[in-house]
Amino acid sequence: MVFATLAQQTWTILMFLVSGFALWRGRGPERVIALANLAAWILTPLTYRTVLLDPQWGVFIVDAMFFGVLVWFAVTTDRNWLLFAAAFQLLAVVTHIAIAVDPGVRTLAYFRALVIWSYLVLGALAIGAWTAHRERRTGLADGT
Repeated sequence: MVFATLAQQTWTILMFLVSGFALWRGRGPERVIALANLAAWILTPLTYRTVLLDPQWGVFIVDAMFFGVLVWFAVTTDRNWLLFAAAFQLLAVVTHIAIAVDPGVRTLAYFRALVIWSYLVLGALAIGAWTAHRERRTGLADGT
């Protein structure tokens, strides 16, 4: 399921590139978020149910846990990109809740929304890793 379509393959490649860059060039928070992102990527297919009309409760739990990690780091660190990443992940969690509350939310809209929020979280991580790398290069990093 993870590599079945071109869109899934594109996501996987981009997710590995961004997470790898964050692990390589990021500081502590960027590295932890990259690992949490990879863990969420691994856990999501394990919790995915094939009945598309019902809420994906397992995926919701994975997304909620990832949201919790993002919020924790947004509150305890000085990284601005984490505020955006947490906000985008909150939208993913709310999207899960929307389909649970209103069965009229179409499955295609549900999954497309989750994809959009996931790409935005990944974009925030990429910006965070790039910023950490740039600060380290210019000597502005505080060593964390």
